[in-house]
Amino acid sequence: MAEGNQLLKVIDNPLDSIFNKIEESSKEEDSTKSSNPLSDSEDNVQQNPSPCTFEAAIALMESMEYKKEMPENLPGGILIDHIFAVSPHDLNVFLFAPNSKFMKDLEALQGTTNVKESPWTWKSEDMSCLTRVVAYTKAATKLVKAVNTTEEQTYIRVTKEEFCVHFNIGIPEIPFSNTFKMELLYKIMPGGLSSGEVSSQLVVSWGIVFIQRTIMKSIIERGIRQGIKESFDQFCKLLAQNFKVL
Repeated sequence: MAEGNQLLKVIDNPLDSIFNKIEESSKEEDSTKSSNPLSDSEDNVQQNPSPCTFEAAIALMESMEYKKEMPENLPGGILIDHIFAVSPHDLNVFLFAPNSKFMKDLEALQGTTNVKESPWTWKSEDMSCLTRVVAYTKAATKLVKAVNTTEEQTYIRVTKEEFCVHFNIGIPEIPFSNTFKMELLYKIMPGGLSSGEVSSQLVVSWGIVFIQRTIMKSIIERGIRQGIKESFDQFCKLLAQNFKVL
C-alpha cells in the first residue's frame, strides 16, 4: 500500500503539471484574444458580418468597380418620366431610405395599411446586391377588395449618379395570381439640363411576366394597368409637392 501511494504521487505530480500548463496556456490565449481587437473583428466578419446602414451600403456599392448596365424599361409601359430639381443621390435617399417620410405620406394618401418594412440587407451575402421586403395591405378599389401585397425591392445598379431598383410584386389574394408576377423598375439618372442645374430624371416602368397560360391574360393586364396608373398619378403629384418639376 505504501509503495502504491508513492507510485500514485509520482504519476499524479507530472499530470498536475501538464494540466496546469494547459490551463495557463488557455488563459493566456483568451487574454491575447481579448486584448487584440483585430482578432475579434476578424472572427465577427467571418461568422456574423456587422449590419450596414443604408447610407453606408449605398456608398459601398458606389465604390465598386464592377457595375451592371442600366436595364431597358419594362415592356408594360412608362408610368413616370419627369425631371425634378434634386440630385440623383438625394432623390434616391428620399424615396428608398428606411422609414421614408415620402412613402409614409403616400401610404396615408392611398389608404395603405399594415406596412411592414424589413431592413435593407445584402442578398445572399453578395455586396453588389442590396435588397429588402416590404409587405402591406392595399386599400380596396372599384375593381378589387383590400388585398395583402408583398414587394421584394432590389438595387440592380448603383453609381454616384445613377440608381436602379427592381420591384418584384406578389398579390396572392387576387384571382389568377398564380399565373403571373408583376414588376416595377425605378431608374434615377442625371437630368442632363443644358442650364447645368442640379436635377434628376425619374423613369418608372412596369411589366407582367406570365408564369402560366391563362385565357384571362388580357383582362389581367387591363386591370393592373388601370390600377397602377391611378397609383402612380398620386405618386407623381405628391413628389411634385416636394421637388419642382423641370
